[in-house]
Amino acid sequence: MNEIILIGTAHKERGICNSNELYRIIEQISPEIIFEELSSNGFTAIYEGSRTDTLETKTIKRYVQKYPLTHFPVDLDGNEFVNIRFKNDIDKMFDIFYHNQEYRYLSSQHEKCSERFGFPYLNSIQCIELLGRTHSLEADILRIMNHRKLSQIYNDWLYIHDKREKEMINNIYSYSNQEKYSKALFLIGAEHRKSIIDKIPFFEKNNKLVLNWNFNYFD
Repeated sequence: MNEIILIGTAHKERGICNSNELYRIIEQISPEIIFEELSSNGFTAIYEGSRTDTLETKTIKRYVQKYPLTHFPVDLDGNEFVNIRFKNDIDKMFDIFYHNQEYRYLSSQHEKCSERFGFPYLNSIQCIELLGRTHSLEADILRIMNHRKLSQIYNDWLYIHDKREKEMINNIYSYSNQEKYSKALFLIGAEHRKSIIDKIPFFEKNNKLVLNWNFNYFD
């Protein structure tokens, strides 16, 4: 059965959440394929050098020089449904969130834990709970504000995340139906990790292929 190890990451380096540590983890896993949180267009731009690397792509570029392997983009192209105006609205919305003292504290705690404890933290129950508190506070702030436009922007933002996650899972299953491998690695931003895990059982109900998911690599 195809095994896929799911690892939550951060797109930027901080503390021990860095490229060297991610490289070491990938080397330990020794996957035959890596599924990346990139669209096809983003994948081409980054690996042709016309777009700045993320923590993940910087590490994968290094890794494939020593260990050639397939790495495959599975995300949607955000530019297809996110225009500049919407991006600006999202930035303004998060500026409002950061005016809240508790929100700043929770965000700071997440960053400090990522910096100090690295990838084991990003794949822990503690991280899931902290991010869950952060998202609950976002909803509380908007509910108190009772601002129709901001609430709609937030709902659109959640819809986009949901659509992307479903697309990534679907693309992994489509690839796995066509290609044989023993072990794969799926690198995903830590904020998507719980939602991806929650979606997989519902997806497998309608899919003939059952994959051997490993969500607890660091346990």
